[in-house]
Amino acid sequence: MKKLVVLYFMIAFVITGCAQTQVQTISVDDFEKQLLATKAEQLIDVRTPQEFAKYHIQSAQNIDLRSPNFKKEIEKLDKTKPVLVYCLSGVRSAAAARIIAAAGFKTVYNLDGGINAWSKARKPMVDDLSGVGEMSAKEYSDSVSSNGFVLVDFYAPWCVPCRKVLPIVENLKQNYSEKFKLVTVDFDKNRLLAKQQNIVAVPYLIIFKDGKKIWEKQGEATKEELMKILELE
Repeated sequence: MKKLVVLYFMIAFVITGCAQTQVQTISVDDFEKQLLATKAEQLIDVRTPQEFAKYHIQSAQNIDLRSPNFKKEIEKLDKTKPVLVYCLSGVRSAAAARIIAAAGFKTVYNLDGGINAWSKARKPMVDDLSGVGEMSAKEYSDSVSSNGFVLVDFYAPWCVPCRKVLPIVENLKQNYSEKFKLVTVDFDKNRLLAKQQNIVAVPYLIIFKDGKKIWEKQGEATKEELMKILELE
């Protein structure tokens, strides 16, 4: 009987603790509303400092989830006020939200889809658009102005569809090396170029012929689809 009483109080404690903390994964629009309501006082970007430096949501603090000091830094925040967290796609921030909730914070909001979804919705961001270390607009123009066919693939290492498309275009290039030129562009490392080309989501494929754009597509493309346009059949 005594054991049952102890068990009851343990369960009640866990339930009460969970009830006190509200962890919500919310849409881009709802996240933006919470930012305005809280004046972004406790907006946390849990990506790496390198990712944060390249682009982030305005007013965000960078507390890297993978840092050994993550929990220590979180403890500096006000537990009575809402915490808004995001990462690249929502995976790391979901894990961070659970840690923050377990630390005793009352309300935690997680951005569904991360900054990828935020960017795709064309919400305001702080971008490093200096172009330092990037492919310049002139270099890009020179690359796609070649005679014959040029296939451009804007991709990102974190993008699942990109990881499906990239092997396809690389395999085509390997088998038809004299038929077309392949230009691959890392979206994250070329933010200025992507902005100049009005590309906000990846994969993004473009085909030029003799310097003229003849086809483009945001999203996945099949090998057969690309072969037909590149006249490789």
